Amino acid sequence: MAEKVGADAKAAFFLLLILAGIASILDVGIIGWIVGPICILLGWFAILRAPLRATMLTLMFFALILENPAEIPAAGQWQSPFYTLGAVMLTHLKKVIGGPWFFGCMDLMLLAAGVKWYLGSRRRVGIATPKPMIRLAQYCYATIVFTFLIGKIHGGADNSMAIWQIDRVMYLPAVFLLCQAAFTGPNDYIAVGKVAFTAAILRSLQAMYVRAVVPEVFDPVYQESSLPYTTTHHDSILFATGTVIIVAMLVSRVGRKRWLWPTLLGGPILMGGMIANDRRLVWIDIAFSLIAIYFITEQNAFKRKLQKVVMLMVPVVAGYIAVGWGSTGGIFKPVQIIRSAVDSSSDGSTAWRDLENFNLIYTIKGRPIVGVGYGHGFWEAWPLPEVNYELERFIPHNSILGLWCYGGYIGYTGITLLWVGGMYFAIRAYYKSKVPLEKAAGLVAMSVVIVYYSQCFGDLGLGAWTCVFLVSPALAIACKLAVKNGGWTTPAVARAQAPAATAAGPSA
Repeated sequence: MAEKVGADAKAAFFLLLILAGIASILDVGIIGWIVGPICILLGWFAILRAPLRATMLTLMFFALILENPAEIPAAGQWQSPFYTLGAVMLTHLKKVIGGPWFFGCMDLMLLAAGVKWYLGSRRRVGIATPKPMIRLAQYCYATIVFTFLIGKIHGGADNSMAIWQIDRVMYLPAVFLLCQAAFTGPNDYIAVGKVAFTAAILRSLQAMYVRAVVPEVFDPVYQESSLPYTTTHHDSILFATGTVIIVAMLVSRVGRKRWLWPTLLGGPILMGGMIANDRRLVWIDIAFSLIAIYFITEQNAFKRKLQKVVMLMVPVVAGYIAVGWGSTGGIFKPVQIIRSAVDSSSDGSTAWRDLENFNLIYTIKGRPIVGVGYGHGFWEAWPLPEVNYELERFIPHNSILGLWCYGGYIGYTGITLLWVGGMYFAIRAYYKSKVPLEKAAGLVAMSVVIVYYSQCFGDLGLGAWTCVFLVSPALAIACKLAVKNGGWTTPAVARAQAPAATAAGPSA
């Protein structure tokens, strides 16, 4: 049974919410200076008094629903009443109040959670975490240090840019370590799934609202009037995760009580949110996840029927794409989304990304083993058009090639092995689970990593708070379910099983 939150922690938390909400809505500087320190102290008190599980679920929820000004929500055309709260929580305080404050309130709250973990680590009980995943998280930090030193050795490193590059990769292993310490109960995956799905629904509703009330603006780059997106680019991974949760429950046959209302009510809302946000990458994220789920799940009557339908539809879909390839809209708009993602001649954004990828690959070929190191940008063998993004050469849109570029084979491997480990345990959890809802959780955990990789490859997903607080819990849940269902044996479990095996004697 999960440890309950004490009355003192609840009181501090609700007082914090009231003060922060009032300060954010009023948005008056002097009020912020007075209320800010009080809220930080209340937050620390609540975290130190509450169970770590409650803390990480709460931080996850706010990381997923609050607006991050650094991501330019709604293309800068609309702000919610809690925009300032999101700025204080998710960006560096110096961006909000000035001064030398190179951290945000999320950093302070994660630090408090770390202190709570350290103070309560000896009393922790529940499902253990496989040691290899802990080592891989630690290896991530060793890799960060190594890549930073490589940048120094190569000379001419820009320390300020190195800090920004490190910022993109240092949070995921830290939040994973906190999540694996927090989610030790057999049913914690249900709470994590509820938080992610609820956040996806709320952001979808916000996306539809913004699309309905905000007038379109003239885009001088593409010479057309449009509101290019309504929340943020990184909500694509949130919307895709919400969709995968529904699909995983249906595929795993969790029972009508579990899937009925999320599917009937949540499905249309998620679809509306994705259409309103108008990010083509979300459809690619979902497609990759569904393909993976198809190949991972066992063969059954439903899949056999689906295979027949797919075989019949292949020529129809191929003809539809061929006829609509040169169309400009109407019923062929889905074809244009596909074409814009693969044909740079049809889309300026895709053409620009192709140039960026060319430069990244050129740099990788120059230093493939150790990379150029942090503090250095990629080499512009092919000059890029001017863009209003000063971090472009240091934090490119294609984060996957960026990892190869700055860390080389060693750095890329050191950072991504944690993702690979999570995929392994997620798949083990799926195959070893007997409970349909746990099988669904394994599929979702696997899919979140796939969606994250897709987002990183397509659009700066590496260090976004939305991505960090979806992937880290997914990795932790994958580990716990694999251990719970016998997909991985920890030393403690092995010791517990040894006497039973000895008592049973040799088999005949």
